[in-house]
Amino acid sequence: MARLIEPGTDAPADRTGPLAALAGRRGFRGRAWNDSVLRIGSLIGILLAWEALSRILRPIIFTSPGKAVEALRKIVADGSLAEAWSETLVLLVTALSLAAVAGVTLGILLGRFRTVSDLLEPEMTALFLTPRIALLPLISLWFGFGDLAKVVVIFLFSFFEIFFTVRNGVRTVDAEYVEVARAYCIPERVMLLKVVVPAALPYVATGLRLGLLHGMVGVVLVGFFLENNGIGGLLYNEAQDFRIAGLFAGLFTVALVGIAMNQTLRWLERRLAPWRTGAAA
Repeated sequence: MARLIEPGTDAPADRTGPLAALAGRRGFRGRAWNDSVLRIGSLIGILLAWEALSRILRPIIFTSPGKAVEALRKIVADGSLAEAWSETLVLLVTALSLAAVAGVTLGILLGRFRTVSDLLEPEMTALFLTPRIALLPLISLWFGFGDLAKVVVIFLFSFFEIFFTVRNGVRTVDAEYVEVARAYCIPERVMLLKVVVPAALPYVATGLRLGLLHGMVGVVLVGFFLENNGIGGLLYNEAQDFRIAGLFAGLFTVALVGIAMNQTLRWLERRLAPWRTGAAA
């Protein structure tokens, strides 16, 4: 490896030795420390602003962090939070699994094969442009107000984000990879499995994260408009009874579960596509 001459000296400077490695580690630790300080500072700032607003706004529409924590402790103690999330997670995992299988499969097919794209893409685009919440009356008419209808709604909220992200990812696969595979007369099935799918894995992971984000929206909405159970039902009931502290506590758990699932999907992305370890969240 090339060695540089430091200005004003005749001796070459080694940029790859132990001192350079130590400096790199110190720089990384310094950046990590600065990031941690900024995050802690922003959290403290948000809590202070929240407390200040709770002293200005009426208690019937707002609450303080302390009351929200007390409400969270209460719904944890009486088991209502665990019951709500146990129902919700079953629906969410089921719907996301179905959306992932359907979205990834159709995304690869429509991204790779023009005939399939010409056949199905207009209908898929039309459904995507239709607000999912507008389909709730029809879904409840067809499937009722129970768990099946909720799975369908969450599926629709998640599916299109996964599908379009994967489809676009397949279409942006570097053409050189495909041309090299064709030059060696590799069959289309092998090319799909060994070239196209591995190259599209980062887009699959991104699509799953986007599907999770929109699926969480569907989870909350089905508790409002269908059976009032699960975490959406808990939030709805707290708001109906003007228990604002309990509403904030429930919203906090929604954010916490979303963050946990997002981090899990990021871990999965690092496992499936280690060359993308520096990808943004």
